[in-house]
Amino acid sequence: MARQLKNLLKKLSHKDPAVRRSAAEELSNGDERAVYPLIKALSDTNAGVQDAAMRSLMAIGGETTAYMVIPLLREGTFIRNTALIILTSIGEHSVPLLYNLLNDKDDDVRKFGLDLMGEIKTGVDVKLVVPMLKDSNPNVRAAAAKTIGLLNYADAVPQLIQAINDEEWVCFSVLESLGEMRAEDSVPAIGALLNDNTSPAVRFAAIEVLGNIGSGKAIPYLMGYLSDADSDETNAIIKSMIQIGITPDMADLTDHLLVMLQKSDDEDLEITLRGIIDLNCKAAVRDLINLAGSLDISILGNEEKVEQIRNAIKNIDSEDELLKILEDDQTRYRGRSLTIGLLGEMKSVKAVPAILRNLKDTSRDMRRASAKALGDIGSHESVGSLLDASQTDADAHVRKAAIQALGNIGTREAFAPLMSLLEVEKYFDVKEEIVKALMMIDQKAFIDGFGVYNNSVKEITAGIVRDADLLIQLANDPDERVKIAAVKGLGFVTGQQAANRLVAFLSDTNPEIRKAAVAGLGNAGICSQELISALDDKDQWVRFYAVKSVAQTCDDREQLVHLMSKMLNDEFIPVVMSAIDAIKEIGGAEAYEALSPLAEHPNDDIKEKIREALDTI
Repeated sequence: MARQLKNLLKKLSHKDPAVRRSAAEELSNGDERAVYPLIKALSDTNAGVQDAAMRSLMAIGGETTAYMVIPLLREGTFIRNTALIILTSIGEHSVPLLYNLLNDKDDDVRKFGLDLMGEIKTGVDVKLVVPMLKDSNPNVRAAAAKTIGLLNYADAVPQLIQAINDEEWVCFSVLESLGEMRAEDSVPAIGALLNDNTSPAVRFAAIEVLGNIGSGKAIPYLMGYLSDADSDETNAIIKSMIQIGITPDMADLTDHLLVMLQKSDDEDLEITLRGIIDLNCKAAVRDLINLAGSLDISILGNEEKVEQIRNAIKNIDSEDELLKILEDDQTRYRGRSLTIGLLGEMKSVKAVPAILRNLKDTSRDMRRASAKALGDIGSHESVGSLLDASQTDADAHVRKAAIQALGNIGTREAFAPLMSLLEVEKYFDVKEEIVKALMMIDQKAFIDGFGVYNNSVKEITAGIVRDADLLIQLANDPDERVKIAAVKGLGFVTGQQAANRLVAFLSDTNPEIRKAAVAGLGNAGICSQELISALDDKDQWVRFYAVKSVAQTCDDREQLVHLMSKMLNDEFIPVVMSAIDAIKEIGGAEAYEALSPLAEHPNDDIKEKIREALDTI
């Protein structure tokens, strides 16, 4: 070992920087004997050698390394910064050596000692930091204030309060620490900074810190300065008050909130909306609607912003304001559509007449939004108009929305007209909505008339109904699509009868039926031996869905890895891809061992997928 160390130390002087760098890297496994040579290597002319030396000193660590690195704090900028990184990395072992730095004649060294304590945190005796608030150098005093905050030493709050009137630079650090510690006792002293004798920068910092502390004691100070504040300070005061918590009796803040709303960027919008909610600011509703209506939801982040605005409107007493907006002919299309949707979600019965008028709007989207809102409200007053829209509107999307609304309302009056509509509607998705609505209105009556329905209605019903007897009946229907839909539906029905039928369908001669049965067993969470046997089905797509269902239902980790590993040899690439996904999801050493032998698979797509999986396991 000694010979190897001697050889590496010799290489640190080699003319080739690559050799020097390699030696510095290898010395990371050395002991204290390597520390001084590595410290010298920090001044190497090659940046790679410098970096390797720094990392090796960090790896060796310990009190000895810290002791030998501390003198570097007196060197030039690069070496000093490197020393700070090393000492921070060494951490707690460095701390006992830092206290002596607090008595150093060099101002910078005292500051570095405090900065290191704030970074390291662990093992620091903060009581020794507090006297540094009276140091002769303002940078040292600022560093002491910051370190006290980083170490969350609440016992020093009185001393920080005394330091609040120090030089501006020190004051900033004091305020920051008091805010970090949420020091409520400091509110009067911070509030006293809100006067004309304080610099604008300190006043602004004081306003923000009062918000961070979050104490109601700060409200009188913030309110007291509000009339003298400039526009930026006003916004900061309102934000701080919102953080603390404003109440509806602070109605004087309404105008300020409206101004903030117009100027809010992405960062400030959330807190402005919170203030509008806390104040129950009904006067903001129109501005909120206009703002939401102006946002293009195809732009990333705008959809979330619109949802924030909608939630704010719903959380204040906004119904009457929304009705005014809806009745206003000057309200733009997007704003009107948004207003209708909100009134629907609020189940505003008062809004029904106005929404019914919009159900006849020339805009398809407006008619669709109106139909949905009427369904959300659930008023029987709208049934006649919705029935008319379901049968006569030229747009299938509007008809679909009207039918869904009738189902939500659930009135028996709509049953017969919808049954008639079922016979003439040509679009499958609209027919599907009719079936859903009929079942919501009167499921028994709908199922009782099942014998006369055509195949498309039966297929739709099989995808919706959760009645085991009816699904078993439909699973024996001569129409293939009806039968497939029913077999899939059995996967969502609990009970042994449904499970037995699914297992039986695994032997069907039609591969589409077998595929539906495999998917059904997966949805039912049943990992039967018959399902496992489907992994060897002669149809490639049955095997594909069998892989997914087995992976979804099999609880035996070892068995699952074994089964999925076999499928890696399947001739059908989608099966192999699905098996890789399943093994990756299992994770762990077994999964890695199953995939690693195939890392050089001859198929490029499979090889790439396996490598991606191995990188994530």
